[in-house]
Amino acid sequence: MRGCTREGVWLEIPAARVSPLGSCSRAPSSWSIRVTSPSRAYTLSRKSGSNGRRPASCPVHARLPVPTHSTLPTPLLSSLQANRQAVHLRIERAARAADRDPTDIQLLPVTKAVDQATTRALYELGERELAENRAQSLEEKASALDDTDVRWHFIGHLQRNKARRVLKRAEVVHSVDSMALTSALARICAEENWQREIYLQLNLTGEEAKHGMQTGECEEALALAVEADHLQVLGLMGMAPLAPTDECSADSVFHTMNQLARQLESDGASRFATGNCGLSMGMSSDLEAAVSAGSTCLRIGSDLYAESAEGAL
Repeated sequence: MRGCTREGVWLEIPAARVSPLGSCSRAPSSWSIRVTSPSRAYTLSRKSGSNGRRPASCPVHARLPVPTHSTLPTPLLSSLQANRQAVHLRIERAARAADRDPTDIQLLPVTKAVDQATTRALYELGERELAENRAQSLEEKASALDDTDVRWHFIGHLQRNKARRVLKRAEVVHSVDSMALTSALARICAEENWQREIYLQLNLTGEEAKHGMQTGECEEALALAVEADHLQVLGLMGMAPLAPTDECSADSVFHTMNQLARQLESDGASRFATGNCGLSMGMSSDLEAAVSAGSTCLRIGSDLYAESAEGAL
């Protein structure tokens, strides 16, 4: 595998995967990884058996050394890197326990409670997809990182009067929680000629503090989004209960999400951008349960910033 420094010098990187503990294991032979230029994201492709899906995460670049050219404080970078490696190790262990490929699971860093320096540090450590949950914070951080190729996700409750502001910056919206919002996003994207990707948010816990659709409305929103020329549906988004019970736990909610996703696939997998109904579910506190239930995107905050910044999630 070849890598490229910030200054544009090509480097040869052995085709091995460095674990968080420092040992090496052979990278999966079905993957090829390269950096196309200092200003572009890592691009990954399957050599064989491709189904058109964009891979979720890259354990190799996630464990590249802390950059020596950075102007950011070394302790910040080192702490973030150690935390990232620890989270990746948790994901890999959970994936193996569930007989899954860890490279099918995306670690999506959530930057809602950290400053711009920490956000840029994530970029310098190789993260090219970041998430925010408020329109103003998204605008501020996206503006601060305008010189980069970060692909922004929006994961918070989205009011329709702020939808255009969010869509201007975020390429992926996880929190599409109603038919009305789906319709608004389709209209705005058509007016602006923007192509955007979305997850349809479900509320399976019945908690009033959570937003989200019931299954019937979700199916209607999916049909509406599929007909929209400027929207692509990646899958479903959901959250574990705030106050779990024996009847309503993270495990039960996540497994129900998986069952719904498989049902929607059986009714027409081509309705989804990747040919599969992805699942945006799982955070720092419940990622193992989410991975076990089939999550393809983990929205991780607090465990990334444990000792690297003030006001961690």
